[in-house]
Amino acid sequence: MKKILSIASILALGIMLQASAVSAHVPIPGIDSGTLFQWPAGLEPTLDGDLSEWDIVPDDYYVPFESHFEYYLGLGHENDESNLSFRVVGSWSAGTNRLYLMMERFDNYWDRNGIGAVAAGDDSWEIMIDADHGGDRHFALPDDYDDDDERQRNQGRFAQNAHYCWPDMPDANRAVGWKWFFNSKSTWHDVPPWGDYGFQLDGEVNSGEVTARIEVMTVAWDDFHWIGPDDSQIHTFTEGNTMGLGWVVHDMDSAEEDNGGASDGGWGINPNIQMWFDCVNCSDFLLATIDPRVDFSSIETAVEEESWGRIKAAYIQ
Repeated sequence: MKKILSIASILALGIMLQASAVSAHVPIPGIDSGTLFQWPAGLEPTLDGDLSEWDIVPDDYYVPFESHFEYYLGLGHENDESNLSFRVVGSWSAGTNRLYLMMERFDNYWDRNGIGAVAAGDDSWEIMIDADHGGDRHFALPDDYDDDDERQRNQGRFAQNAHYCWPDMPDANRAVGWKWFFNSKSTWHDVPPWGDYGFQLDGEVNSGEVTARIEVMTVAWDDFHWIGPDDSQIHTFTEGNTMGLGWVVHDMDSAEEDNGGASDGGWGINPNIQMWFDCVNCSDFLLATIDPRVDFSSIETAVEEESWGRIKAAYIQ
């Protein structure tokens, strides 16, 4: 699709943005500002791992591989795309009040066995969400609260962090299920309507080169309580607001593979690894208006009134 205007130019045409109460978070290398693409109500992507619906998203919403910073191996921005390469799009829908994230990832080895010491022990996508842009901590340490119940109550309370691992392995060591909310006892956060995914893998698990196609849908919480949604307060996304968002892509190659035998690589959206602990270290993302450059009629699955996209929207509302 030919680009007519940049996102910044579109917003400058008179779109009124609500000011954030919190100063900017950590910038994304090579990107002026992070922006979440908006899907019209009823035209949200179908969560099946088929990324063709995302073809309509203009290039300037993508966060490319070269913008990411590797922490654990000391690579920084000196990355080898024969080992790993990926691109990410963040998006949202006012109709469903949900975030939708997409990743297309090439990997020379897809590790998924539930064994390991870092980041669930498998290839995973760790995502941090600071919906109200408050810069809150999402991880409570043992010394933060005298009472264990109070500490558990505050795990992920005002901001959330989870590891997303595929394919789903409910019996895996540590990496329980596809959305590992590692600091919480919650058992309900990863099922619709609160969370869902689509995943396709071209290649074999634990057996060489693959291309993974990933879609994630998730709600965000202003006050998350692990007991259940009735005890939690959902965040309402508002066009023009800014939220905090961060992620780290973990790559657990086998010892015989690349990087001199080191197998625990982590590529983050910005150079500050402390985002795993608190969302002050996440990056800013604007909840964009519906982009006038995009022809949404090309989304065939959502043209009919009873399409799957519309059914999903009605169900979640």
